[in-house]
Amino acid sequence: MNNLYFSIIIRFVMLVLLQGLIFNRFDLFGTYDPYICLVFILIFPIKINRIAFLIICFFFGIILDLFSNSYGINAAACLSIAFLRPFILNFVFGSFFDPHGVKMMKHYFNDSSIYQKIIYLFTIIFIHHLILFSLEIFSINHFNLIFIKTLNTSILSFIFCSTFIYLLVQNEK
Repeated sequence: MNNLYFSIIIRFVMLVLLQGLIFNRFDLFGTYDPYICLVFILIFPIKINRIAFLIICFFFGIILDLFSNSYGINAAACLSIAFLRPFILNFVFGSFFDPHGVKMMKHYFNDSSIYQKIIYLFTIIFIHHLILFSLEIFSINHFNLIFIKTLNTSILSFIFCSTFIYLLVQNEK
């Protein structure tokens, strides 16, 4: 169990530093940054207490906000997807999802179909970015801009996150 907590702490620190120091300055086409930090929430172990998970994700978002000067926007988006994650897991994996957390997240990625993996990853990433950019722009008049930024950044983040998750799962085998 201590090994699990140690790996969570290492991922937390590593992904915050990667996002804050490298990927926040990525700027594809001048406006799109991949959010590799979502890997932390995507593969967080299910068997950890849900309240602890929400608190950890809140602090994860706050630390990301400190790196990007975004005044709580990342914290709100991270906390929102941390809250919605069990519902999305149940929707995507159906009866395959064990709400009591007997299976580790890496087993879901190994035992599920490629379509379930894509839907799970893209749904979480898209919802995070939709919340993030809605709060950042905060105007219904700019719905097209919010949607375009959300879609493009979600695709870019999906590519980076899926690659990073694939590398992490391969290393844990």
